[in-house]
Amino acid sequence: MIDLIKKQTARGIFLSLFFICLSLWGAYASAQWQAVSKVGLSQTPPLLLNNLAGTPVDINAFKGKVVIVNFWASWCEPCREEFTELTYLQDKYGAKGLKVFAVNLAEMKPRITQFLKGNGIPENAIEVLQDRNSIIYKTWKARGIPTTFLINKQGKIDGVWIGAIDNADSEEVSGKIETLLRQ
Repeated sequence: MIDLIKKQTARGIFLSLFFICLSLWGAYASAQWQAVSKVGLSQTPPLLLNNLAGTPVDINAFKGKVVIVNFWASWCEPCREEFTELTYLQDKYGAKGLKVFAVNLAEMKPRITQFLKGNGIPENAIEVLQDRNSIIYKTWKARGIPTTFLINKQGKIDGVWIGAIDNADSEEVSGKIETLLRQ
């Protein structure tokens, strides 16, 4: 029993250090939209995860909308700073056909809701999905956190943003989203 606890503790520490390193790498990378081929994806991977209410969400149900899939964690400082930019994008473009998903990595619901409440973010501001074992993160070949994928109305990844989006109103971010919404 003690060996099992030691293994689980060691695994938890390893995963925490791993995600911290990924987070730091993402924070210092030159953040800009890049072609999806840069992360080695030829098509949009599946995404089926539970939201905070425990309801399964399948990204395939959102074809016909422009979708943002953002990988984040509450302990990642660039992710924390970026969260308001993501909620802003959902508010600004949601009625025009944008859907933002914030895919949380390996955290339990109480930690996520504590983060949201502590930052004055309503639970329904954007849809938070739980990737408890980081399987979707790996499948999507995300490169550190935060990493954001932009998906067109046909369900194809149009680009990937590695690092924090720090100005949602920029031409690079809003311009790209508006272009996809018009198509």
